[in-house]
Amino acid sequence: MIVKTFPVTRPFDVTRLGSQPKEVTFEPDEKERARLIETYDLLDLQDMRCVFRLRPWRKDGIAVDGHLRARATQPCVVTLAPVEQVIDETFSRRFDPRAAEEEETAEIEVEAFSDDPPDPLTGRDLDLGAVLCEQFALALDLYPRAQAAEVPEAYRPPEDEDDGKGAGASRPSPFAVLAGLKKNGE
Repeated sequence: MIVKTFPVTRPFDVTRLGSQPKEVTFEPDEKERARLIETYDLLDLQDMRCVFRLRPWRKDGIAVDGHLRARATQPCVVTLAPVEQVIDETFSRRFDPRAAEEEETAEIEVEAFSDDPPDPLTGRDLDLGAVLCEQFALALDLYPRAQAAEVPEAYRPPEDEDDGKGAGASRPSPFAVLAGLKKNGE
């Protein structure tokens, strides 16, 4: 699933923030929920609510702490039966106007156990709908599976196929064959 545009938008004018934290609650209406259902291939979406707490961060940036709650129903990857998932997650994001400038020229360095770099903030508006969609997509189960769902026999791999456990595991590795060829001078 590739999403090029977000199914819901909720622009927040960052110039309204001032120096005090501000809390914004976002509950998608029926039309927005329908777009979320279509975009994320859901069967149903109930009780979605996200509470954002926005506050100034560093000089020009914004820190967003949020709490997302939702009940999403997806099709089981094996049986297509409905599988309900309860999402109850907190998240923290940082937005910085300088990150947009650095994004074009900077190399990406990944350090274990470090915070994510700030997201770019361009213009006056921060789209809280986009933040909600990203966090929701990250929280969704990629492979929802109904309890006791099993792959039908017709779609299982053959018993003799190498799965590391069965009879196929007794085959020599390609490296052992190469080593044997090297010993024989071939």
